[in-house]
Amino acid sequence: MLERRRFPRTKVFKSAKIFLAGHSAISCIVADLSNHGSCLRLTSTADFPKEFDLSFDTGHTFRKCRLAWQTCTDVGVSFAQPAAR
Repeated sequence: MLERRRFPRTKVFKSAKIFLAGHSAISCIVADLSNHGSCLRLTSTADFPKEFDLSFDTGHTFRKCRLAWQTCTDVGVSFAQPAAR
């Protein structure tokens, strides 16, 4: 598969939570990660929102995410602002 990302990602297997408007949360697995985006694995991506918050520490800090692509169980997201170094 041809890699089209501008920034390489690191493969990880880490749990995270997706926080939707209305304060509902969905558990997911982070499959890969960079300062600019991530691939998230879920049970289902039906009716998945275009924007949401992602937390790696059960809701203490959040990353604003924008949906880039999706399959039945995976979503690719870009972070609204890169993480500070």
